[in-house]
Amino acid sequence: MSAYETMVTIRAMEDRLQDLCFEGKAGDLHFSKGQEAISTGVCSALRQTDHIATHHRTIAHAIAKGAELYPLAAEVLGRITGYNGGRAGEMHLSIPPIHYDFSFQLVGTCVPVAAGIAWALRYHHKTDDVVAVFFGDAASSNGAIHEAVTIAALKRIPLLLVCENNGLAGNVTPDKYLPTKTVSERMRAYDIESSTVDGNDVVAVKNMAAMAIQRVREGKPFLLECYTTRLCWHKQGQRDMRPKEVLDELAKRDPIPREAARMNLPEEIQADTRAKALALVNEAIAKAEKDPLAEFG
Repeated sequence: MSAYETMVTIRAMEDRLQDLCFEGKAGDLHFSKGQEAISTGVCSALRQTDHIATHHRTIAHAIAKGAELYPLAAEVLGRITGYNGGRAGEMHLSIPPIHYDFSFQLVGTCVPVAAGIAWALRYHHKTDDVVAVFFGDAASSNGAIHEAVTIAALKRIPLLLVCENNGLAGNVTPDKYLPTKTVSERMRAYDIESSTVDGNDVVAVKNMAAMAIQRVREGKPFLLECYTTRLCWHKQGQRDMRPKEVLDELAKRDPIPREAARMNLPEEIQADTRAKALALVNEAIAKAEKDPLAEFG
């Protein structure tokens, strides 16, 4: 699947799940509309045996890493046929066969766990596999991250820190949580190399991630800060405070039409790609909706 097809599939899955949220058939989900180029670009630069851990926006990362749509939809919808029996839901997803190790509800807590996995890969299993961990710019002010990057720097573990910098913590702006202009600046104190990239350009993300991953395999932890734009609410239960005019302007940076333009794709090809992705998503969701709900106890 091409990067364009992956992003279109992520968008189709999230749009359909959002429909179910409005219908009361899905929970308080977090989506990645506008940020698909980051998960797609980074995961396309990883080996199949490399690992990822992530935060509460799990759907895009799972699809980008190779998750199947049916068990993913079943898990998000709380069905027993989901990847984790419907018990993990969106925010605690784990898919061991594709090395999607875990996702975390509490902001920033994915990073120390990812650091532990990276340490085990290097010093216990003695492989050159890496761990890519995704987190937001606001999470960089969480103390757990600072403890993790200290360990990463001291032990030179194979950890790729991917900051999805959308300039928001829910509806809170960076002046309330980020004392530096960039998250990359913070890494200087830990002697961790960093770089910034346009997170809405999937090719730029992939290329920069490939360079960073090579550094990481050599035992040099790296921060990749991806500037992006969230084109959806923080979550379904928390409305966006940004006015429509602002969102309309941000939508001009949407990575999907941007990649279509770069590829010079005719509109009929774009429409066909969207239709095929939607058909696969609808099939997966329809099948999942017929399955029994998860059992607890």
